[in-house]
Amino acid sequence: MRVLTKLSLVALLLPLLWSCGDIDNPPIIPQTGSSILSAPSTIVIEEADSAAMISFTVSPADFGVPTDVLYTLQVDRQGANFASPLDVASSETTTIQVRGDVLNRRAIAKGILAGESGPLEFRVRASTSRSLSPIIGPTSVITVSTFAAAEILRNLFLVGDATKPGWNNNNQNPALFRDPENPDLYVYSGFFAQGAFKLLEVLGQWQPQWGTDNGTTVRVNDGGNEPDVIPVPAAGFYTFTVDLSDGAFSLEPFDGPTDTTFATVGIIGSATANGWDASTAMTGFAFDRHIWKITATLTEGDIKFRADNDWAVNWGADTPISGKGVQGGPNIPVPQAGNYLIWFNSLDGRYILIEQ
Repeated sequence: MRVLTKLSLVALLLPLLWSCGDIDNPPIIPQTGSSILSAPSTIVIEEADSAAMISFTVSPADFGVPTDVLYTLQVDRQGANFASPLDVASSETTTIQVRGDVLNRRAIAKGILAGESGPLEFRVRASTSRSLSPIIGPTSVITVSTFAAAEILRNLFLVGDATKPGWNNNNQNPALFRDPENPDLYVYSGFFAQGAFKLLEVLGQWQPQWGTDNGTTVRVNDGGNEPDVIPVPAAGFYTFTVDLSDGAFSLEPFDGPTDTTFATVGIIGSATANGWDASTAMTGFAFDRHIWKITATLTEGDIKFRADNDWAVNWGADTPISGKGVQGGPNIPVPQAGNYLIWFNSLDGRYILIEQ
């Protein structure tokens, strides 16, 4: 019987391996992003014609294969390296039309004070319905002059070891619920751990931040001498109320029942992706089973909040953007389509929609 050794097997296989030759790598398909070709070097937004459109002409993106392309204009503050860009407008053609009032809100959100001007960075994100990654184009810097809207709505978020995100400024920090009639008044009812907290205006940034030095009023600091924390003496459910017009705040034990929780809470309505046919589930948190959030694209229309995918428990109100829902209340109006961060509190029915 003939036995093949390991060496003899190798000798037999070597000619076969040599005959195969080099293995060719798959070809690399070049891709080209979309650049801004034509746009105003300075954009001055006036309130009187804030509904007028501003045109951006961009170059075609090339994914290396024939495909549909959606061009989305994005903006961020100068030097932020597009860490948290905001979408301004989209188009299926290389002409992107931007409403002045939309750009005004985006510019103010990115640090251009109302009524002032400053540089912002713009870029184009090209995407396709095919299973291909989006292509990001080069950056263009444009000076934008904003107008002072009649009402600038400030958003406040919790941070601190007494809260769910801890001392992390971008960790699903719960939003305070702004009063629909007094934009300086904010209320938050929920669970706080023993510790302390502060308030932030912009997620991912430590300034501006609000705290207290005297235990009765808050002050803001956008750099330098920071205010002290707001202490929470013991874990429990509290109602925190603050009025930024005079800085007065209070932290009082919550005076209502806290034992009713729900397996799910969702949004439903003509403004949602599922219409009135089905709820879109929100995200809940073990830290406080009464607080819910979702980021959703809404159309102009109405929404409500409801529990456990059923109409037995639902909340509504007649105030857009923010308010306090009641059981079986009216539909909540959504006056403008957009992408929104939505927070809801099933403890007291309060809600807030924050445009992204």
